[in-house]
Amino acid sequence: MLQEIGIMEVNKTTTERFPSTEEYAEDGKYGDDANPKSGDRKSISEESTKDEQQHQPKRVISLLGAATETIYRLGLGHRLVGRSHECDYPPDVLSLPCISRPRLDVNASSIEIDRAVRQKAADGQPIYKLDDDVLKNEVGPFDLLIAQDHCRVCAVTPRDVQQSQHINAMCSRTNQVEQLILKPSTLKDCLDDVHRVAVAMGVPNRGISLRNTLQERMDSVQRICNSVSTGSKTGMPRVALLEWCDPIMGCGYWIPELIHLAGGQALHCPPPGGSTPTISFKTLLDSKPDVIIFALCGFGLSRAASEIASSSTFSVGRLEELKKVGTRLYVVDGNYLVNRSGPRVVESCEALCEAIHPELRGHFGHFGTELLTTLDKALVMAEKGLQTGSKKVRPAPFVEENDSGPGADTSSNKNEDHCIKAETKTPVNGPAEVVAKQLHYLELGEIEAAFALNSIANQDRWCGAERFADVLRSHSEFRRLLEESAEVGAFETKDNIATVRVLLPPTSTDEGVDSDSDKVELLWTMVAEEQVDDSATAWRTEKVGMAH
Repeated sequence: MLQEIGIMEVNKTTTERFPSTEEYAEDGKYGDDANPKSGDRKSISEESTKDEQQHQPKRVISLLGAATETIYRLGLGHRLVGRSHECDYPPDVLSLPCISRPRLDVNASSIEIDRAVRQKAADGQPIYKLDDDVLKNEVGPFDLLIAQDHCRVCAVTPRDVQQSQHINAMCSRTNQVEQLILKPSTLKDCLDDVHRVAVAMGVPNRGISLRNTLQERMDSVQRICNSVSTGSKTGMPRVALLEWCDPIMGCGYWIPELIHLAGGQALHCPPPGGSTPTISFKTLLDSKPDVIIFALCGFGLSRAASEIASSSTFSVGRLEELKKVGTRLYVVDGNYLVNRSGPRVVESCEALCEAIHPELRGHFGHFGTELLTTLDKALVMAEKGLQTGSKKVRPAPFVEENDSGPGADTSSNKNEDHCIKAETKTPVNGPAEVVAKQLHYLELGEIEAAFALNSIANQDRWCGAERFADVLRSHSEFRRLLEESAEVGAFETKDNIATVRVLLPPTSTDEGVDSDSDKVELLWTMVAEEQVDDSATAWRTEKVGMAH
């Protein structure tokens, strides 16, 4: 727990600690707890302008690229003393000590990265690790650490921080280190986090000003896009923004909102704030998108084009299929834009606007730069070996005795998230039986019972059965699980992980039922977990996606 290691978490959902912008404007107060009583635990409070100077951290570590950018926009970049390996903007930040490294090879192919991430998730292992040597020898003392608890894949999490022996030792000696945890899911969260960072840095008024500026710019983009969409006879363009290419992943969290503001209709996405779904190429093709925007997470234009060209999901023939139906294909820098929750959500919206509306191409100055281009031009860049985007040097991954990469022996790994240990007996019910039970509950509409069969980590990601159901209903194929019977197919088991194939029946058309070749196949990834109420173990659903 944070308090056990001496780090005090600032909970962004506590309204007393983070009043709305309107509350600031109305009375100039900064929360009922602006002056903690003696003996209260240390916390970041929003205090009056008079008291601001007393609560400004001087030495800050940011482990989230969005927070790092925000600190620079607040004019406080000089207070940063350490960064994560993903913090690369503005370029000046690259001169700071890098205190985190991945525990997988980020230079591997898309499919290999996906497999490694899924393996670590199933094993309950962290994806990143803090470098205690750099913390001790290059960073020194610090009084504020900023991280995120939104996505364990995207950036360093509080759990990763807790693995640092140096931070544990440092915080056992003093209670002067504070931690701000950001959890952005929606576009409002992204903009509100700008203010939260400002409050943590002791300059709440600057945060209000910056947030208002970003909102005004976003409103301006929306007005321009609306003027174009209003004059269209065909309605809002259908937009498929893809965050990954192998496997194909749609978009989630704040991205569907950006597409809407940019005058497009987002495809293959959950409701705002929901996680990114995995889809098949057939699903993508059948949705008949007017525009496909590749915004591969962490990749610039040339790297993204290379991954697309070499992927099993987007062969040359498949790209031609998309072009034949009139789909326009673009690539956006998914490292600098779209996937980051910081101030550049505005530039992200502008770039999407240029891709969605040909008449606005170049309007905001992004098209034709290293931020946005056509897929064809990006492929040419990749063929020529041109490097676009961030100038950061991707660090080599940590290699440890217990690390498990693709194909590695994981029998000796310790699991801290309830997954079954090697010596624990096999669950009574097999993975296919558990999947069949979950499918049965879904078909009956017993969402709570179905949700309970998800793994602990998966339940945490969904945040509740209601959101779980909302996301299922928003996906064209997953929605069918709530309406019709599905067939459990073949399954494979290795150690404490299993995959189970599920077949949805062919869809009906005016001409009858399609052939078996048109069946939709889903893939359940299962993990064996120790149950909280006893020492028994049981198979639970870790993730569901489209099978290839």
